Amino acid sequence: MERLLAQLCGTDAARLFPLWEGDTTGHCFTQLVLSVLPHALLAVLSACHLGTPRTSNYILPLNPGWRLRLAASFLLSIFPLLDLLPVALPPGSPPGPVGLEVLAGCVTAVAWFTHSLALWALVRSPHGRSRGPSALALAAFLPAPALVLTLLWHCQRGTFLPPLLPGPLGRVCLLILQLAAVLAYGLGWAAPGGPREPWPQEPFLSSESQETEVAEDGESWLSRFSYAWLAPLLTRGVRGELRQPQDICRLPRRLHPAYLARAFQAHWKEGAQLWRALYGAFGCCYLALGLLKMVGTMLAFSGPLLLSLLVGFLEEGQEPLSHGLLYVLGLASGAVISTVLQNQYGYEVRKVTLQARGAVLSILYRKALQLGPSRPPTGEALNLLGTDSERLLNFAGSFHEAWGLPLQLAITLYLLYQQVGMAFMAGLVLALLLVPVNKVIATRIMVSNQEMLGHKDARVKVRGSWGPSARWRVPPSS
Repeated sequence: MERLLAQLCGTDAARLFPLWEGDTTGHCFTQLVLSVLPHALLAVLSACHLGTPRTSNYILPLNPGWRLRLAASFLLSIFPLLDLLPVALPPGSPPGPVGLEVLAGCVTAVAWFTHSLALWALVRSPHGRSRGPSALALAAFLPAPALVLTLLWHCQRGTFLPPLLPGPLGRVCLLILQLAAVLAYGLGWAAPGGPREPWPQEPFLSSESQETEVAEDGESWLSRFSYAWLAPLLTRGVRGELRQPQDICRLPRRLHPAYLARAFQAHWKEGAQLWRALYGAFGCCYLALGLLKMVGTMLAFSGPLLLSLLVGFLEEGQEPLSHGLLYVLGLASGAVISTVLQNQYGYEVRKVTLQARGAVLSILYRKALQLGPSRPPTGEALNLLGTDSERLLNFAGSFHEAWGLPLQLAITLYLLYQQVGMAFMAGLVLALLLVPVNKVIATRIMVSNQEMLGHKDARVKVRGSWGPSARWRVPPSS
């Protein structure tokens, strides 16, 4: 630990962690204790407010105080990253070791970005009518002394004296901008709330109070990733209160049949191809999920690589301790993030599939109603609304797998080549031998499905022909 601290601060064993340098505090003490720790506390407190429930049926106007706080916190998340640019510029740009400056800058940027997200969640919640939690605002002002002490440190070092170097001068300018942004944040917090519309008054007992909440809508991204919005529904299920369909959550707006019908009709024209209309309505969202799948796949493959590096670190013992900590941190965070992304990918793909199926069902149902006497038999209509639409949209879950599986195979073969050399050809030959086997199995499944669909059509036609003429008579009880 002492060696890591000495490398981080650029000191020796005699003065490992100087608290005082000249007329001001030591720069390492200022960065680690007065900057990194308060920013870490700010990040933790801000993350705790990311899941604040939003108002689903009432949109609060954004007053100038909240706008100023949001703008200041966003700028404070950008300035530390810009402050790292002069670190790489010689000569003598960084006031301390590069590792210390990078650590402090990254922690500061993450903290203020998380705080910006927390403010955005709070302003769309009941807290938007006030200044928000006082503890969160207090944590935002804790890093301010570090900025003042760093500015005094630059003055003590003669940064403003000739010759003026672009690196240190640029850092001082960014430091002054950060102080101005903190001051603007304080003014935004101290500003009184603007004119607010009163909360809608509802009767104590009303029919609307019996309505269930809408699933997902109005929830934060943290609640969506962790499925925390399901907690009230699960609680009611544990208490045995889910006895009828009205007891569960209503569909989100993007899964509501009326919304799906409008989105599909906007891209549907007579004579147009179905896949073009579906792509225009839901294609962008579906293709964006491919990026989610690719990132999750890459992180899944990073696990074995980091594990190999960690084993080499433990066996050889020649690398710095910081490398081992990075390997462990990357292994744990990569596994967690990969699991979350893959889970979200599967969930979002199912939602897009439901959207596409709902749109197809709506257009088929509307078309069947408009045909009148010339409409197809009831059996064919039922097959179109049920079986055929489901078979058509099974493609949604297979498109990303069509490019994802070859990508995974290519990465696997490359990793095998890195480890065992040309012996990886055995795995390639085995994969190629499985291709014709899978082709035969897929062909047999497709033929069987076609035959099964034909039998389903015949069955539904027979049942439809019975409808008008069949009469069932219940014998009287004796």
